[in-house]
Amino acid sequence: MIALLLSVSLLFSCKKDKDGDSGYPKDVTIEYRVTTTTSGLNAADVTYNNETGGRSDIDNAAIPFSKKITKRVTQYETLGLSVTATGGGNLKAEILVNDKLVKTETYTSTSIVHGVLAYYFE
Repeated sequence: MIALLLSVSLLFSCKKDKDGDSGYPKDVTIEYRVTTTTSGLNAADVTYNNETGGRSDIDNAAIPFSKKITKRVTQYETLGLSVTATGGGNLKAEILVNDKLVKTETYTSTSIVHGVLAYYFE
């Protein structure tokens, strides 16, 4: 009886990755987005991790901003998105992986809006 219970608990304790594919490295589509609901806040400096593993910096990127890349990622690899805008208001930063929202944050300030968003692959 104990062996049966242990077998059943072992069977149910094994789980799949949320995407159904836990094998790394793997190819994914990553989208970085920056939006605002503040009128007059129409540009921001944006930094993100690019397809080669380096950083891409875009000064005065038009908002709304969106950049989609394809990248081979490893387990525990981290993606980052940084946004900075002069002027009061809010910025919403989002990271999507394979068209699924995995991280989002809204940043608000009265003078300089700045935020950093990070996501890592488990």
